[in-house]
Amino acid sequence: MPSPAEINPGQSDALEEILKGVPLCLTPEQVVEMDQEEALRVIDLAEIAGIPIVLDGGWAVDAHLGWQTRPHSDLDIAINQLYLPRFMGILSRLGYGYAPREGDWEHNFVLQDGSGHQVDIHSYVRSEQGQIIGGAAYPGDSLTGQGKIGHAKVRCVKAEWLVDFRLGYAFDENDYNDVKYLCNLHRLPLPAEYQAYADALYAGTAQNPETMLERFSARLPQTPEEYLTFIDLLNKSQLEKPGSETQADFSGVLEAGSGAENLTLAHLAQEGLRAGVLLLEDEEGIGACELLPSKEQEGEVPASNQSQWQILQMRLAKKADHASLFMLLLEAAVRETWRAGGRNLSVLPLDDIAQPRPALPERYDAAEIGYASFYARAGFRRLEAVRGSRWGIRND
Repeated sequence: MPSPAEINPGQSDALEEILKGVPLCLTPEQVVEMDQEEALRVIDLAEIAGIPIVLDGGWAVDAHLGWQTRPHSDLDIAINQLYLPRFMGILSRLGYGYAPREGDWEHNFVLQDGSGHQVDIHSYVRSEQGQIIGGAAYPGDSLTGQGKIGHAKVRCVKAEWLVDFRLGYAFDENDYNDVKYLCNLHRLPLPAEYQAYADALYAGTAQNPETMLERFSARLPQTPEEYLTFIDLLNKSQLEKPGSETQADFSGVLEAGSGAENLTLAHLAQEGLRAGVLLLEDEEGIGACELLPSKEQEGEVPASNQSQWQILQMRLAKKADHASLFMLLLEAAVRETWRAGGRNLSVLPLDDIAQPRPALPERYDAAEIGYASFYARAGFRRLEAVRGSRWGIRND
């Protein structure tokens, strides 16, 4: 029988170690559904074994509501890493095996049985002081919700954080209904993107919500005019405006690099210009992310050969309450860093994820960088297992 590493050769040594003794799900059921009976069986056995688990995802929404609103493909579980071996032992005895997916790592992977039941595991690491400092990046107070599934009272992610966790992405009808139910039940305001879709539904003009981001794009500035917009957005708190000299400098870089399609962050940095990504709505600049070579290498290596970059600031001038635009800008920053030859990108979020923050923030450019949970969703990880550490992502 092949090992998990042979099935998923990209998995880390840490994940392989965790999966020791766990069989593979060699013939996974193509149609998956985690029904209430099976969900309760897993929850009850964990309770009997003294393993504290917290529900996330769709079943957590239904736990708050007290009834099942729709079928669920899996049972999302948040669990302290210390309890993970015992919990996986229980699932193995129930017939669950490892079902490999792209992007699996030691703190997030799926187990599935032969009947199509899936348990999506999200494990986290707590410090001696009880703060979550590693693994799945759950904010400080997010795991303290309570709800009910069938006969069982269950621990679940708090309602406001379940709403927050659905921000930053294109959403579908299931997401919309989940968020609407939670906001109605707990008297929370609908997030901006969801409210816009609700208004369109009421007006009879709604389209597929997954297409709502199509009029937005994020890229390096393509023209001198776009570069001026980029600089102006970064300097929005300053009276000084960029002038013709800045425009001429950018034009020179474009000409030297044979056009906008060949332009990279490294070209701008090499010429001493501010580098970054511009967010556009129908070709109008509405946000910017500034990137620069990391200080550790500054002055040691030519800017064109920089492998280490950092996010200096992110600003949104319009639709600052749209989390999906923050994420769109962030993902473009990562993409352009890799295109410039970067191997590592880091950021210092100013709101440490170990500290609670308002679940539905009114602005996404507070202190110009922030909202560590969105960096986590984009694939960033803590660089040190301490509060207030930098976060980073690698191009492996």
